[in-house]
Amino acid sequence: MLGEFNEVNERAVKLRDFILGDKFKEVDNLNKDLLVAQLKAMEAYISVLSILNAPKDEISEAQVVKEGE
Repeated sequence: MLGEFNEVNERAVKLRDFILGDKFKEVDNLNKDLLVAQLKAMEAYISVLSILNAPKDEISEAQVVKEGE
């Protein structure tokens, strides 16, 4: 799963760089919206993968904090 995390993260970084670059301005509005939505989905997936890759003790601490709120 760590390989998946690294792969998706690398793609997200490249997409983010593209969105922040000059060529993004040349893209039509529909595709701009789709690319931004894709980046958001990738970032959400990266968050899930980071939770799944976290050491078990970190997950337990996170659950304790959430339960104590």
